[in-house]
Amino acid sequence: MCFAMGHVYVNAKVKGKRQGTVRFLVDTGATYCLVPEELARKLGLFKTPMRQKVRLADGKTVRLPVAGGLIRLDGREAATWFWIGRCDEPLLGVETLEVLGLEVDPKKRRLKAVRPYATRLGGFGRR
Repeated sequence: MCFAMGHVYVNAKVKGKRQGTVRFLVDTGATYCLVPEELARKLGLFKTPMRQKVRLADGKTVRLPVAGGLIRLDGREAATWFWIGRCDEPLLGVETLEVLGLEVDPKKRRLKAVRPYATRLGGFGRR
């Protein structure tokens, strides 16, 4: 993990058809993770036919494609949803933090475990 100007960043492994390490800005104002189209394609995230109405930080409302994938962070892994859209950097939303049993520690500006996490998938294998 690294920090800049009060923000919390984490490196997480993400897996669709392929896997990779992604640097996320933790955004407790975001419901799901948000990743750019190019990254979603590179990882082979499992795109659904669904488009969800999302209100952006600037107040605009857009409809974004939704994809599923696996995420591993701090030794915890779970399935999660990813919105696919234009963004300066990938965002890690609160639904993903919740399923992983993590929350932001504002004093230490890091994530901390608050309970056992919801799922243990084993989907990443041992590499």
